[in-house]
Amino acid sequence: MYTAIIAEDSKPILRNIEALMQSMELPVRIAATASNGLDALEYIKANPVDILLTDIRMPKLDGLALIGECRLVNPALKAVLISGYSDFEYTRKALNLQVFDYLLKPVERQQLAEVMQRLVAHLEEQQEEQQSTAKELPDGIAELRQRKKSGEELFGQLEQYLQQHRYSQLSITDVALKFHVSPSYVSRIFKKYSHQTFVHYTMQLKIAEACRLITLRPELKVKELSELLSFGDQHYFSKVFKEYTGVSPTEYKGGER
Repeated sequence: MYTAIIAEDSKPILRNIEALMQSMELPVRIAATASNGLDALEYIKANPVDILLTDIRMPKLDGLALIGECRLVNPALKAVLISGYSDFEYTRKALNLQVFDYLLKPVERQQLAEVMQRLVAHLEEQQEEQQSTAKELPDGIAELRQRKKSGEELFGQLEQYLQQHRYSQLSITDVALKFHVSPSYVSRIFKKYSHQTFVHYTMQLKIAEACRLITLRPELKVKELSELLSFGDQHYFSKVFKEYTGVSPTEYKGGER
């Protein structure tokens, strides 16, 4: 069972998220709630917590500052941001700082379930890896095991990493450095297991996320979507979007899919 805390200054939103979480058949227990970031931080300092769900804008200590402080106390803590439409720029920055994911207000059951299911799966995978590593003997055996890891296992880790960083602008060199392999090896792994190039794969992830955002928040402007997904130039984003979906972002909003 994983332990979670919800930090949200709006009582109706807090009650809604808490009720939705409790109705889901997930191994997650809501251990505490807080109406401001400072109270949430004090609880996390004094108690073991696996998951933090926090609003960006809160009194005493905002969500981003809270996450930063929590990293010092509990580096393994997984944070999920709760944000409104006007907070999208802050959300993008936070996601680039490796926040696990975000929830858009009003928080609905479907999006909450999707994020929490992925988060629980991620925690379970980490737990299994830790248990497996603990069984290994010291003196470099863990490092040797890492080197012998199959391409399929590495591809699975690459997939997860890119999914979590789909809002960032990552090159194949960035990813190769992260996993201590060569860019050419990453390229071969993607071609072998996804039958796509690295660039094509990452673009698919970004465009799929763009489609999800358009569905959730059709009021978002094309420029905002472009910046959120680290495209930089909205015209380039629109061009890529049409290449992958067959329609422009504006046409997609209008139901031409």
